[in-house]
Amino acid sequence: MIVLGTALLILSGCGGAGGSTPTVDISTGNGQTAAAPAEASCGETADKVKQRVRRPEIRSVAVEGQCTSVSIKTALDDGESGKAKQICDAAAEVAYSEDTNAIRVLGRSGKELSVGIANAPCLAQP
Repeated sequence: MIVLGTALLILSGCGGAGGSTPTVDISTGNGQTAAAPAEASCGETADKVKQRVRRPEIRSVAVEGQCTSVSIKTALDDGESGKAKQICDAAAEVAYSEDTNAIRVLGRSGKELSVGIANAPCLAQP
């Protein structure tokens, strides 16, 4: 049992440097690292959101979770969820795609102020 647990820890990887997830090159069947095709579209999604939602409160826009979620970090205070919802609504106009299905707007403290999912209106958090 201990051996199995140790093996799982080793196989799950304690994350090496680099930040890129290795993928198997299916065309050759070898385990070489290949650039994931979705990475380019992730950057495009973040750029589209940055262009659409130009507000001084926005500190950064990133696509996370294998392109499934847009995370917008802001300088908003915790009580400004109404403004965060406006940011989320604007981002929703361009963010959703085959891969991206969620938006999170975070305040200065890291609190989630607004959230949106594809095919639904953004919600302001209390």
